[in-house]
Amino acid sequence: MGILAVSAFLILLFLLSTGNRGFIRQFRAWHNRTKLRKEIEILRGVCMDLEEEKKKLEDPEVIERIAREKFGMARKNEKVYRVVPEDDK
Repeated sequence: MGILAVSAFLILLFLLSTGNRGFIRQFRAWHNRTKLRKEIEILRGVCMDLEEEKKKLEDPEVIERIAREKFGMARKNEKVYRVVPEDDK
């Protein structure tokens, strides 16, 4: 009787832990869902940062500063000096 009960328990445990609705798949799905929720929160933060940057780019002063710093642009009759580091020889 004891061997039969243990065998039945092991068979039931095997059936519950495998298949589409098994414990292993359920745990993986839960873990994946948790990971995806964290990723969504990170992406929401990135999206908010990008929205703030987009609003800043509507300001002409910010556009001018970026044009000067990144692209070396200058106003009319203005000279731009670039410092070039010496090569180590």
